Amino acid sequence: MPAPIPFSFHEFDLDGARAAIAQSYFPTTLDLCTAAAPYEFRFVGHAHSPLTVGDAHYTSGMKIGIEEVGSVYINIATGGTLLARHRGQVVQVDPSRGVVFQATGDVAMTTGDDYSCLAVKVAPGALEGALEVILGRPVTQPLALGPMIDLRSGAGAGWARLVRLLVAEAGPGGVASSEMVAAPLREAVLHGLLRAVDHPYRDALDAPAPSFGPAALRRVVDAVEADPTRDLTLTDMARIAAVSVRTLQELYRRHLDTTPTEHVRRARLARAHDQLRSSDPTETTVSAVARRWGFVHIGRFARTYRTRYGELPSATLRRTD
Repeated sequence: MPAPIPFSFHEFDLDGARAAIAQSYFPTTLDLCTAAAPYEFRFVGHAHSPLTVGDAHYTSGMKIGIEEVGSVYINIATGGTLLARHRGQVVQVDPSRGVVFQATGDVAMTTGDDYSCLAVKVAPGALEGALEVILGRPVTQPLALGPMIDLRSGAGAGWARLVRLLVAEAGPGGVASSEMVAAPLREAVLHGLLRAVDHPYRDALDAPAPSFGPAALRRVVDAVEADPTRDLTLTDMARIAAVSVRTLQELYRRHLDTTPTEHVRRARLARAHDQLRSSDPTETTVSAVARRWGFVHIGRFARTYRTRYGELPSATLRRTD
């Protein structure tokens, strides 16, 4: 899959800010609430299909307009407030409540001074595709989403944490700079959004999943064990098992007392352990082995490894028995 396309803007004039937003999100109108106010705009993020995510900050109150969003767009305040009007709804955005814009209908936003936010754009059809995989049945109509996300709820707060992690760690050297980490994280953002916002299928996500025998589970377990370095998302694993994501998760819980994601992590950790035991410490390093098996945060890898094997990975590598 192509690497994320990063963007970073620091603008002091409105024309530059308009161009920056249009380049990464959509064309917009942008005007100061107070004409003589000092203005500064910072925007950092990346685009990696089907998500574009960024962290933005406006120093002065702004009036922002969008004629057509063209996709699903979510704005989460991390500081300050925003008043949003869309689809006949008015949403007061602050750190406890985010706003959801859909593909059609004009958008009008007014920020307060020193407004900062996380901005998430979801490509058309991505949420419907994710929902189909979770439920195991077609979703034939564009998904009608509620106008806001309650960030005080468990689902809303958890989704916001996922977005922050993706924004912070997708760059060079970040945890999500590896596609083995980034692909499941992007999928988790999509799946988490489906649980955090209202829509006609929301209750179906919590309905009991159909039961399938261990043969379906064995297909995906064998695939993971055969090559733990594959960029397997929950969607990929469900397709291998020929079940829905919900059913796959229930199979893992019922028969293995774990989750599909944890199974992949354990399989990679076991391969890293085997390689450390068999490697010459003069020819490789713990970092090289960890990255080979998809662990890009070396400190976190070392702690996880020690919990599992009772020693640091460096001790395993030095041992010659």
